Amino acid sequence: MSAIREWFEDRTGIKTLLKVALDEPVHGGAKWSYIFGSGLVFLFVLQAVTGIIMSSFYSPSSTSAWGSVYYLQYKTSFGWFVRGLHHFGSSAMMILALVHMFQVFIFGAYKKPRELNWISGVILLLFLAGFGLTGYLLPWDQKGYWATQVATNIMGTIPVIGKYIKIIHQGGTDYGNFTITRFYTLHVFLLPVSLVFFLFVHIALFRKHGVTPCWKMREEVLKNRVDPFWPDQIFKDVVFAIGMYAALAGVVFWSGGAELQSPADPASNYLARPEWYFLFLFQLLKYCQGKFLIVGTVIIPALALAFLLVLPFIDRNPTRYPSGRAPFFGAVFSGLAGIIALTGLAMYHDSRDIHIIHQREDAEKQTARAIKLAAKGIPPAGGLSIFLNDPIFLGEKIFKESCAGCHMIKGQGGDTAADFTDFGSREWVAGLLKNPKDVKYFKESGAMPPVKQPDESLMDMSEFLLSQSGDLVSKNTERRERGRELVTKGNCVICHPLGDKDAKKMAPNLTGYLSEAWLKEFIRNPADMKFYGARNKMPKFDKLSENELDALVQYLLSLSKDRTLVSEKDTRINRVM
Repeated sequence: MSAIREWFEDRTGIKTLLKVALDEPVHGGAKWSYIFGSGLVFLFVLQAVTGIIMSSFYSPSSTSAWGSVYYLQYKTSFGWFVRGLHHFGSSAMMILALVHMFQVFIFGAYKKPRELNWISGVILLLFLAGFGLTGYLLPWDQKGYWATQVATNIMGTIPVIGKYIKIIHQGGTDYGNFTITRFYTLHVFLLPVSLVFFLFVHIALFRKHGVTPCWKMREEVLKNRVDPFWPDQIFKDVVFAIGMYAALAGVVFWSGGAELQSPADPASNYLARPEWYFLFLFQLLKYCQGKFLIVGTVIIPALALAFLLVLPFIDRNPTRYPSGRAPFFGAVFSGLAGIIALTGLAMYHDSRDIHIIHQREDAEKQTARAIKLAAKGIPPAGGLSIFLNDPIFLGEKIFKESCAGCHMIKGQGGDTAADFTDFGSREWVAGLLKNPKDVKYFKESGAMPPVKQPDESLMDMSEFLLSQSGDLVSKNTERRERGRELVTKGNCVICHPLGDKDAKKMAPNLTGYLSEAWLKEFIRNPADMKFYGARNKMPKFDKLSENELDALVQYLLSLSKDRTLVSEKDTRINRVM
């Protein structure tokens, strides 16, 4: 065995190499404050390993990217876990890089003779940001697609060269197949090679100059106590790495992995938001509009980067005590406070922006629908094509073309007819009963008098009326029966027919109220005597095909959280419109 070891060592020199790599003296002793650099190396290796695994499933084209990520996420054993580690690992790497950078700054480890070590670290931080930006687009889902457009539009604001940088990154004037291949090349080839090079330089410079101890450490301790890198410091580094991996694995299991939204739709009105580490810049741009936009996109970031790069040369004071570096501490921590404040403001405003809240709700529904449809197969045309035979998707398209001019949904659309936000829910019907002339319903044109009942009774009536459609989720028979009593023995049946479709009365027939059949008849001809007769103001849509009408009704039924479709209609729409 010894002969084999000697032969292997003679041919490879591995023992000598390991001795050189591990036999590093740590002056002042091994410290937990030195673990952050090694932690970043561990995270980089984790990102590389998970990235290589994912690349064996990924297809970098606008037609196949989303489908390949879907397959990894939902069809591959532990694919969701690998992708989750990669996704959350990138955020962990950014956080740890910032912590390491500030630790180096506080310790004064940028001072002579470590200037180049600091500068290479700043460059590595830029590469990490580049990884986040380029990797965000690769799933080709709604969130990544639109968030990356925000970033490339910011690039385009750079004077003179901005539009060319934007075209180079996009692969043209529009987002498409060239865009995703450019970003894939950057993310998988150029950035990793560049980062490995500067990481080698950074570590080599660190080995040359050694660790920078805390300024409080006495000189005699620094000279007299020397711990070996192996095993003293390695032990602390390994414990930290294991802890980070356990934390990341816990986050992945708790969250179910990284989010994959519905396929990117260039025709949608998605309100884009960048990843959390770019939110401060996004918020800054809100205060730099018009001719001042360049201040937020170019001038302030360039000044901040220039300050970091020249910091070792302008802080000439040899002391590493914070008290002797007060102006620089003030500048650095003021910048940090500004970044934290802008990030917090962006999150605060989004949490209270009704449009963002509604979009997140819609995105969740759209994503759930996309995942369900993708399970039946993804057409060669790409991820977005899974919706082409989906009645709800087509119904929304028809609604936007034919109905949105009068009807509003979640703040978007016209306001001359009833608001269809949560249309057909218990609350929507109860609100209609309570005040038909409300701006949400028929406004001043409403002829129906308000129903004078307590709110609880109105909900009972709503429960009964919706039960006429046959697709109400609730099985609350007591409430339904109370509602039946109120409707059938109250004033409702004086004007509304119920149970006799041929009855001639002055208000719409409530038999099958808001069911698929009822809605189809109403949309085709709301002026029919079964509905509003001569008092009708809504145009009829009798030129819609059966497929189109079915899709529109399915979309309307999907707007309510209280309704469920009686049967899946995914196969009804047999042609692309």
